[in-house]
Amino acid sequence: MALIGSDAVETLLLAPMPCLQISEDEAILLGLWRDISLGDVANARATLALLAEGDSVGPIVKAMGAAIDRLVAAGFDMSALAAGTMTHQESSK
Repeated sequence: MALIGSDAVETLLLAPMPCLQISEDEAILLGLWRDISLGDVANARATLALLAEGDSVGPIVKAMGAAIDRLVAAGFDMSALAAGTMTHQESSK
């Protein structure tokens, strides 16, 4: 995440913690985590190429992959990130 923040083409905007809706940038980051967790590295690289400097894409993918591996090793079920397994919930606001 530090590489994405420091080598980003544009500043990523994150919503405040109490916000009930995610921002577009947060949705993109969630998509990156999903792609990496599902092994879709090509899609993650294509997205990252739009977000970060070219030389940073590989190290970002590698770091995200290592984080996913550690989450799985710690017992987290990353399959919940797969498309179609989560239901959409509208915000009350």
